[in-house]
Amino acid sequence: MPLADLHGLHMPVQRTSLVRVILAAALAGTFALLFLTARSAGAGRAAVFPQGAQAGVVALDMSASISGPTYSRVATTLRGIVNANQSIGLVMFSDTAYELLPPNSPPGALAQFIPYFVPVRYYGSTPVFSQTPWDTFMGGTRIATGLEMARVALVRAGLRHGAILLVSDLDDSNSDQGLLDQEALKLRAQHVPVRIVPLFAAARDVNLFKALFGNGSIVDPRVFTHTAKRRAASVAGAQPWTLLLLGGALVLLLAGNERWNGRL
Repeated sequence: MPLADLHGLHMPVQRTSLVRVILAAALAGTFALLFLTARSAGAGRAAVFPQGAQAGVVALDMSASISGPTYSRVATTLRGIVNANQSIGLVMFSDTAYELLPPNSPPGALAQFIPYFVPVRYYGSTPVFSQTPWDTFMGGTRIATGLEMARVALVRAGLRHGAILLVSDLDDSNSDQGLLDQEALKLRAQHVPVRIVPLFAAARDVNLFKALFGNGSIVDPRVFTHTAKRRAASVAGAQPWTLLLLGGALVLLLAGNERWNGRL
């Protein structure tokens, strides 16, 4: 149908076209950012790992002094890493060290070890744990051996931004002190950060490891919440605020697209 004042609609048509182009670009850009963020959401680092760590290795002390209620803190730490979807490796050590999981293993692989640190029942107020496959090699404590195995695992995997999480009561053998000092120097030279979860460690041992790895190496005990049964709450990873904000922006842009670009 002929329209006599078609030229009068020229500016509204241009304005509508510009709004459509801007909304389309904003939607495409937001969706792309949302997709990229969602790929890594929850797969960065657990709260116990330093900023910038892409993957890590847990060096878990399985010496004879690690047992009973101490297991609850071990379970809490492992569960926190699994819940944060942290790519992880696992080294267990006593007098010697064993690599059970290589770095960049999926978090589900670590989850299979958690039941060994959860009581199967209670005898009065004393937790009772099931027998573990590593009971046979429990012995003395040589922390340098565990740290060395974790460092070698990171190098072997070719990780440039790896970290080590030492989970131990820090009651190291006196004969291990020289090797521990050397290993601390190697880790510092290779820029491998170390974080430490002390398993009810003595103050003198905590101070020794602070001197070796820095005051910031000790994980703040406040991330653990104990109940009367000495169970610990999980260590949480960072909230995906970027993902949530981008999701909200996408919803608003879609609503705006329907509001301003709908057919008359």
